[in-house]
Amino acid sequence: MKQIAATIGIVVLAMKAGCANAEQLTLSVSYSSGSYSNVMLESARRFEITHPDIKIEYRMPVLNTYDELLQSTLRSALVGNLADVSLEGSQNVGILARRRIPVALDEFIRAEPDWNSLGYLPSIVDVGDFQGRTYALAYAVSVPIIYYNMDLIKEAGIDAEHIPLDWSGIISLSAKVKKIRKDIVGGLFDYHSTGNWTFQAMITSQGGSILSADGSEITLDKPQVLRSLEILADFGRAGTIDMTQSQMLQAFAAGTVGVFASFSAAIGQIEKQIAGKFSLKVAPWPAMSRDGRLPAGGRVAMIYAKDPRKQKAAWEFIKFLTGPVGQTILVKGVGAVPVNDLAVTDKILLGSFYDETPNQNATLESVPRLTKWLPYPGDNAVKIGEVVRNQLRRVLISHDDPSIVLIDMKKAIEPLLSTKQ
Repeated sequence: MKQIAATIGIVVLAMKAGCANAEQLTLSVSYSSGSYSNVMLESARRFEITHPDIKIEYRMPVLNTYDELLQSTLRSALVGNLADVSLEGSQNVGILARRRIPVALDEFIRAEPDWNSLGYLPSIVDVGDFQGRTYALAYAVSVPIIYYNMDLIKEAGIDAEHIPLDWSGIISLSAKVKKIRKDIVGGLFDYHSTGNWTFQAMITSQGGSILSADGSEITLDKPQVLRSLEILADFGRAGTIDMTQSQMLQAFAAGTVGVFASFSAAIGQIEKQIAGKFSLKVAPWPAMSRDGRLPAGGRVAMIYAKDPRKQKAAWEFIKFLTGPVGQTILVKGVGAVPVNDLAVTDKILLGSFYDETPNQNATLESVPRLTKWLPYPGDNAVKIGEVVRNQLRRVLISHDDPSIVLIDMKKAIEPLLSTKQ
C-alpha cells in the first residue's frame, strides 16, 4: 500500500508540474542593438524569477538600428507575425500608432491602483503619447550631451575649472585644442544620429522645432533652424574632420579629440575604452533659451500582442523594464538616463552608482528639459533624414554657406513629402 501511495504521489506531482509548464506563457520580444544583449538577458532572468509563469523569448537575430527594427515591425504587421513586446526607437511612436500596430496603454495605467507611487517620471508617458493616447512607455532614454577631453583642454592652456558650456565657448575651445598638434581634432559633432536627432536638439534647445506642433509638417523657415546651421558652420571651421559615428566614438576614446557632441548612452562605453588614459568630463547640452527642450532619444516599450492574456503578461514585463530593478540593470549596463525616480534615490539600486560615476549626473540634469522626439512625416521619413544629414555635412565639413544649404535642403525635402501617412 505504501508503494502504491508513493507511486500515486509521484504521478500527482508530475501532473502538477505538467500543468504548471502548460500554463507558462511565452512572450516574444524584439529590440535593436547587440550592445543591449546583456541587459536584455539579465532583465529576462530577473523578471522570470518573480514571474515564473511567464517566459521571455527574444527574437533573433538582433537588428542593428531603430530604422531596421521599424522596417522589420512593419513587415511583420503585414504578415501577422508581430512580436508581443517591442523596444522601438522613440521617434517612431507616431509612425507605428498611425498604423494601429501598438496597443494603447491608458487602460493599463488607469488600472494600476498605485501608479503615482511607482516612481515613474512624467516623461515616461509623454514620450509615448500620440494624439492624446499613450502607446509606449519610455525605457532606455538617451539625451544629447557634450564630452570633454580635459587633458587636451589643459594642454591648450584653457582653465579646466571654468570650461565653457555654451556653443560660442565650445567652438572657441575647439579651435584652441586644434592648434596643439596636427593629429588632434578640435571637436566632433555627431551629425549621423538617426532622424537627425542632434540637429533637432540644436533647434529644440532654442525653443523651436523643425516640425509643426502636430508633427505633420516640416517647417524650415524658423530662425532657430538657420541659427543651428550657423552654429554648425562655426563648429566646422574651428577644426573638425568627417567620420562615421563609430569612428567618432573611437577617435574620442583614443584621446585625439577635444570636444565631442553626441549621445549620453555612450558614456559607459567611452569610460571603459579610455580606462584612465585621460580625464573625461561630461556636461549637459547647451540650452539657448529658457523654454529650450531636448528630444528624448532611445527606446520605448510597446505592446503588440492582441490576446488579452498576453497583453496582461506584456504589461507586467514593460512595468518591470521601466521599474526600479529594470532601470538599474539598464543604467548600469549601458548608461541610459533612468525614467524611474525610485531607482535613482535608492542607494542599493542607483543612488550609490551616481556617487561613484559623477559624469552620469550630467544626464540627470537634462531630464526636466525632455520633450518628444518627433519623426518626419510621411512614408519617406528615413529618406528625409538622409537628405538632411547630407546637407549638414555640407555645412560642417565643406563649409558651405548655411543660408544656401537651407534653401537646398528645402528643395530636396519637398518632393519626399508628397506621400504622407
